[in-house]
Amino acid sequence: MTFPPLEQLEHYTTVRRGVTREHMLTNRTALDSIKAGQSVPIGTHVVLVDYQSDVLERYLVAQKTGDGIDDWQYQWFRPDGSIKADENVERCYSCHQRSRQDRQFMFTYSDAVEFE
Repeated sequence: MTFPPLEQLEHYTTVRRGVTREHMLTNRTALDSIKAGQSVPIGTHVVLVDYQSDVLERYLVAQKTGDGIDDWQYQWFRPDGSIKADENVERCYSCHQRSRQDRQFMFTYSDAVEFE
């Protein structure tokens, strides 16, 4: 997986928990697909931009890799866009797979549906 072109993605919601602020990004085609109740296209990136106490900490990138419902790949990246290999992406995949299969593996699915 490569780091996605952030300037081509839309910020569709922000999640706040204590000192954590997460900006969620994806492309317009994915948002339109979600609104229409369709699967997002192969190649879609969903990006969590992770801020801790208002400092950019890292990016979590999910990329749709195939036609199957669970064909997603996850990767953490540092603020400079380089891979952050010391993060456990299997933990991310496991949590999303367990509880979000009916929502395209997205915890912010409802926010994507409501985004204009």
